[in-house]
Amino acid sequence: MLYNTLLHTDTHKKYAHIHPPHKNTEYVRPIVERNKEGLLQQGLSDPNKIFRLLKTLKAGEAVNLPDGTLLRAEDVMEGPKQGRKVVICGDTSDASGIAELARDCDVLVHEATNAFLLPFDKGTYMDVERFARAHGHSTPQMAGHFAQRVGAKRLVMTHFSPRYKGDLSPESLAIMKRLEDMARKTSKLKADQVLAAHDLMLVPVPSPHKMAEVGLG
Repeated sequence: MLYNTLLHTDTHKKYAHIHPPHKNTEYVRPIVERNKEGLLQQGLSDPNKIFRLLKTLKAGEAVNLPDGTLLRAEDVMEGPKQGRKVVICGDTSDASGIAELARDCDVLVHEATNAFLLPFDKGTYMDVERFARAHGHSTPQMAGHFAQRVGAKRLVMTHFSPRYKGDLSPESLAIMKRLEDMARKTSKLKADQVLAAHDLMLVPVPSPHKMAEVGLG
């Protein structure tokens, strides 16, 4: 059975994961502060209520403040910003059903239950992959292939076989490193873009505009 979940920040825009515009407070607040007295004289009981009016401005509209400052809609509201898309694939041997939705995701969380690792496994990799598919699971290579197919920017693998302890001992970490290497080869991602998850792991997901600010976007 296939369990797949797509999480993104703006469901009303198809696949867009765009944050809607929000108030450019740093620019607007000083202007409102210096106009408080004038707004009171014009009969506005609470000058801070001007923010409510500014928030409702539409393209082409503007508010003329007492000191002559003209606040246009494009001055008041910052433009939309690209959000983050996280795609979570639970138990699955074929996540192609959400490939279009998952395209260009910032993080792909994909199970990798079975792997061909000596001395844990016998036979060949294809034997392990057939076994994984028969039981509705994936290998690190399969997770990597899907990550490459959808253009994922980062791959986080989960749901490993209980044969691998998954703790933070040197032995377990070495095994997880081997799993990461397997997925890395098929995903074509860089070393720090493929992770084997462990309990309580934290994975920061910076927004695209923050990445651009530090020169990583």
